[in-house]
Amino acid sequence: MARRLRFNGTDSKNGACPAVHEDIDSGEIIVQGRPLTDPADLRQLQHFGLDDAAVVVPRELLVNHGPKEVDRVPKLIGMEEFGRLFHHFEHSAWHLETRRGYASDREDAGYAEFLATGRAPMDLDSDWCRNILRQTQAGK
Repeated sequence: MARRLRFNGTDSKNGACPAVHEDIDSGEIIVQGRPLTDPADLRQLQHFGLDDAAVVVPRELLVNHGPKEVDRVPKLIGMEEFGRLFHHFEHSAWHLETRRGYASDREDAGYAEFLATGRAPMDLDSDWCRNILRQTQAGK
């Protein structure tokens, strides 16, 4: 059965591609654009499957007509998987903190020691610290 698609918009002045559509039933987004066909470009794509197709669209198309909110529940990952993310990134990584503090920090003995001495009691030779040092030294 054919998908039920809703046209979300285009920035084309003459109504031609590129455009964004949405599957009304699944919420999936369909992006219509110029096919990316250069083998050197395709080799750079990560997680690109044999049956996948890549299209090129202006950034404004997604900003103006792509979804602004997601209704689905995000997939939460565990600390081990989170830590692995810092081994495989290529350019930069950052972690956004949106609170001034967390109750769990105030209950931690290490946090109390940091407040008292100004030193964080942590194992600088741990796998985590050694990896962060390697990534930083690599310019990431």
